[in-house]
Amino acid sequence: MTERQEDPLRGRIAFDGTRTPFKTALFLVLVLTWMLPGLVGHDPWKIEEAVNFGAVLEMLRSGDWIAFRIAGEPYADKAPLYLWFAAAFAKAFGGVLALHDAARLATGVFMAWTCAFVGATARELLGERGGRASVLLFLGCLGLLVRGHEMTSDLAGLPGIAMALYGAALASRRAVAGGAILGAGLGVAFLGDGFLPIGMLVMTLAVLPAASALWRTRGYALALGTAAVVAAPLLALWPALLAMHSGTSLGAWLDHALASRWSGPFTAENALDSFYILRILPWYAWPAWPLAVWAVWRSRRTLGARRGVVMPLLAFLAFLVVGSIFGGNHDVDAMPLLLPLAILGMAEIDSLPRGAASFLDWFGVTTFFLFAVILWIGWAGALTGKPDFAVAWLKREIPDFHYHFNFVAFALAMLLTLIWIVIVARTLRSTRRAIVNWTAGIAMVWMLMMTLGVPLVDQARSYRAVDARLAREVQGARCIERRNVGDAQRALLDYFQSLRTVSESSPDAARCDALLVQASPARVPPVENEWHEVWRGSRPGDRNELFVLYRR
Repeated sequence: MTERQEDPLRGRIAFDGTRTPFKTALFLVLVLTWMLPGLVGHDPWKIEEAVNFGAVLEMLRSGDWIAFRIAGEPYADKAPLYLWFAAAFAKAFGGVLALHDAARLATGVFMAWTCAFVGATARELLGERGGRASVLLFLGCLGLLVRGHEMTSDLAGLPGIAMALYGAALASRRAVAGGAILGAGLGVAFLGDGFLPIGMLVMTLAVLPAASALWRTRGYALALGTAAVVAAPLLALWPALLAMHSGTSLGAWLDHALASRWSGPFTAENALDSFYILRILPWYAWPAWPLAVWAVWRSRRTLGARRGVVMPLLAFLAFLVVGSIFGGNHDVDAMPLLLPLAILGMAEIDSLPRGAASFLDWFGVTTFFLFAVILWIGWAGALTGKPDFAVAWLKREIPDFHYHFNFVAFALAMLLTLIWIVIVARTLRSTRRAIVNWTAGIAMVWMLMMTLGVPLVDQARSYRAVDARLAREVQGARCIERRNVGDAQRALLDYFQSLRTVSESSPDAARCDALLVQASPARVPPVENEWHEVWRGSRPGDRNELFVLYRR
């Protein structure tokens, strides 16, 4: 590459796998642009954010970091690692940021941690040219965009899985070091997300030597032994803490942690649900999966000899089988599959036909340009009242919303839009350019949404206003009985208004003189004659959820 090509002010940018100071800076800017927006600046949203923050709030109030609770009631669904990190960040930065924003910083830490080991695994398997590109492909997957910015406890399992993959890749070269990292990854994965990632990783470790001679070595056996020694105390830590804590039940946590769609009677619906991950993968793992398919096809005759293809391929298949059988109908269970897919997708990126690369490049640039135009038009409509069609849509979706101009948000949004345009215009055509432009487009659109659009999204998704109205209506009540009110709604009612409800199955419900029912607007279930309705409300534009308050 010539000096003129390396000069971003006068020449063109060549994404060819080589490193220059400018491309290093551009990579960091791109990753941070994807990662940081959305971590602060909005209320907790349901369901995952609200539930996790509810547990964090109780940890901070009670000082008990083992017996998890939501609004005063036991909650045994979660593994501890994310909640511990979120509570630590809330405690450290809660005086500077809103408490929920401080807790959400944990998401950024886990995503950065995961990206570091995705890049390390790709460099170990594919060489230096695979590291950064695999990180960009991982961040470019559509299914990761929202989950990768939420207060989602499942994110804590991803860095453990990424560490374990790196340890397994490193084991053939440095058995003890690879085994130690592998064992630490197993422990982090368990503390982060329970038994599901452990099942995925154990199956991968078992399949590797069975499928390929590359892992039938003494070094790999030594790595597994080292991993077992390192992982054992980490795997035992959480069960031991639960067993020793007087206010918790290890059995209750195990019941939740080991539950799957097969915990009940076998049904045809359960069997069909096993295909849930396969059904969502075409969009969830885009654009990683078509590139991964190409890599496997190109390597079909030499597959057994290519570590950079066979290992991520076997890991993906193992993750898919375990996630489909033992996971639930939750898209977060598909997140681990993106790790090996992103590495596999870069194994043959340089041999991708120019026509296919050009199509992906054109599709990404066109798609994100149109999204950016829509967001800017929506922002203009919210601010100025024009154009009419944008204003009509906003009024229909978010009634009574009034937009207030924020210069900092506007300046950031404009800067990122211009940077994206410059990147697209100044990059030389190559197969890797399609990946860079795709991830840059996703980062740009996400930044626009989290700067220009977050006030609108927050009003539509936040429970702050509806909880305030409910609190005014329930003043003077001895206690509030609840029916069909979810954990997320309970957590946010406690956070915003310090209101706690009593389950209808609790003996204490008999003394309550207020009843809160969560229902669908299309069908509000009948209540006993002793109750009379005094209020009903919902979030702005919410057509699926309604709260109805009754008094005796």
